[in-house]
Amino acid sequence: MHSEYLFETRGLWAGYGGKPVLQGVDMQLRPGEIVAVIGRNGVGKSTLMKSLIGLLPIDRGTFEFRGQSLDKVPAHKRARLGIGYVPQGRDVFPRMTVEENLAVGESISGGASREIYDEVYSYFPILAERRHQRAGTLSGGQQQQLAIGRVLIGRPSLILLDEPSEGIQPSIVIDIAKLVVELNRKTGISVVLVEQNIDMIRAMAQRCYVMDKGRITTRLAADALEDRETIRRHLAV
Repeated sequence: MHSEYLFETRGLWAGYGGKPVLQGVDMQLRPGEIVAVIGRNGVGKSTLMKSLIGLLPIDRGTFEFRGQSLDKVPAHKRARLGIGYVPQGRDVFPRMTVEENLAVGESISGGASREIYDEVYSYFPILAERRHQRAGTLSGGQQQQLAIGRVLIGRPSLILLDEPSEGIQPSIVIDIAKLVVELNRKTGISVVLVEQNIDMIRAMAQRCYVMDKGRITTRLAADALEDRETIRRHLAV
């Protein structure tokens, strides 16, 4: 693995019940990058994310993070190595309070100081305001902020964001995008973003991988992201 990369996949194959979805995915991420993975529905984007975090086993190929092969490393150990995962649909605990949900993130790092909570609350003031409120009563956008905040409690160096705009009103989508970009600028945290929302892709991504039929088919540099029609074409059903 090249030392310039935070992670790299080579020839990654994975799927469900013996049926391959990913078919030889090659991708790289440098430290501090925000990279989007885009494409039509059903081309393998979420499968890729589950393979990176370890919820889905790798059938063939390799995934290396900070120079270490994680092919056989389970999800909870990948999280402790610094990979945070915000799943599609957010998966907050609805009957637990905001602060109790955030506390779940401590299981990754083995504990968190009050300063870390205060830092997360500074990023997401609505969570501080509603820290004693049950998560299930929050709006979709607030739950997404909570899901990201819960990951940040564990102090990751990489966040995998799977469809963060899903079910969220447009104004909140852009707020979340701006916040993640600011977080990246301040802390250097790296982000891999699976997304369909053109505005969020353009607001966040520094470059893009385009997936089709389980493979990376195109790589879009920063200048290509300035053209909405280019992105729209790669998202078209």
